[in-house]
Amino acid sequence: MTVLRMSAVVILIAVACGLVLGAGTPGAPAGTAAPKAAAAKPKAAAAKKPDDPVHAGLLLFNDPSLSGAGTVSCATCHPRGGHTNNKTYVGLNVVPDGTPDGRSVPLLWGVKDTGPYSWAGGKTLKENIKGIITKRMQGKEPSEAQLDRLIDYLDSLEFPNNPNLNADGTPSDAAPAAAKRGYQVFLKASCNACHVPPIFAKADNEDIGSGGPFNVPSLRGLSTTAPYFHDGRFATLRALVPAKLKYLEGLGSTEKFSDEEVEDLLVFLGTL
Repeated sequence: MTVLRMSAVVILIAVACGLVLGAGTPGAPAGTAAPKAAAAKPKAAAAKKPDDPVHAGLLLFNDPSLSGAGTVSCATCHPRGGHTNNKTYVGLNVVPDGTPDGRSVPLLWGVKDTGPYSWAGGKTLKENIKGIITKRMQGKEPSEAQLDRLIDYLDSLEFPNNPNLNADGTPSDAAPAAAKRGYQVFLKASCNACHVPPIFAKADNEDIGSGGPFNVPSLRGLSTTAPYFHDGRFATLRALVPAKLKYLEGLGSTEKFSDEEVEDLLVFLGTL
């Protein structure tokens, strides 16, 4: 009996030492500490309520059953929480960029502040969502509750924090020198007349000789949203900028832009 009791004491001491050295982490080598992030996960998960309208909207945004064939969701064209898949469509068919009837997929970040909605403009966000589901996705008309939840989710898609911009849209102290010069070129070219800071959009349609009046999109996140224009006719910003400057000449502008100014403008646009 004495031997058994002594063995039990030895085992208990060994287990206690192992827990102390392992910092309470199952399977952790002796002397290692538990990762700090591990303790934060349950807390973050607990903070998400099952009836959270934004979370419910996210689930609908990723739900292919909203489409007629049950094969596509809003996230098919707007992956990564509301980005663009950088494609041009007629209906649900991907078409070559620049196809006259094609429509490029816009970014949804900051969408609540960038009406009117759709490339044709003139719609409320609710009307646009309903039209996308029933016409493009060929699904049945969503309920008011579904539309409200989708809007709750879209309203949560704020523009990412941008250290290159001040709150008013001007370049911050952290912005590259070329971007600061490029902002002055942006003003010189009167780009701000349609792309009004800090959203760099306009609540109206404009006809810039591209085939009719179209919604003026926000320039925030511009460098990640190619192809450009409603039909995706420009593959790069470098191709787009000269076309826009030529359009200004057609309006009677006498401003001239050096190659250096164009390069600075491209740097500024790339920081948005």
